[in-house]
Amino acid sequence: MTPAELALIESSGAVVRDDGDAFADTFYATLFEVAPEVRDLFPDDMHEQRGKLVDELAFLIDAAADLERFVERARELGRRHVGYGVRHEHYDAVGVALVSAVRDRTGSDWTAAHHDAWDRLYRLIADVMREGAREDLFADR
Repeated sequence: MTPAELALIESSGAVVRDDGDAFADTFYATLFEVAPEVRDLFPDDMHEQRGKLVDELAFLIDAAADLERFVERARELGRRHVGYGVRHEHYDAVGVALVSAVRDRTGSDWTAAHHDAWDRLYRLIADVMREGAREDLFADR
């Protein structure tokens, strides 16, 4: 990612950290609208899950400029998500929900450059998570 993209991620990422519950509510509402079939992968009580989403995303935002930390955490997330029942095709819906939630929570400060930066960040996260998932699936072979 470019320094300009990282700066946009860092500044707009404040919506994740500063108002995590509202961000998570927006994210999950969008996710379940875009991909209703994934609702069964989550608990009925989403309180703890919202916190996990915010914590992991905040870590990845902070680590985006440190490729080694970023890749290590995203791979581990991918390995863990295999056990939760996440499939390859779910990643696209999560990307839509993520970018949409950050956009909605950012409000009028959102620009096309923000969209491109968040889209790129999510594609990096998803690619590395998929690597981790593949590693997990083939680890026992």
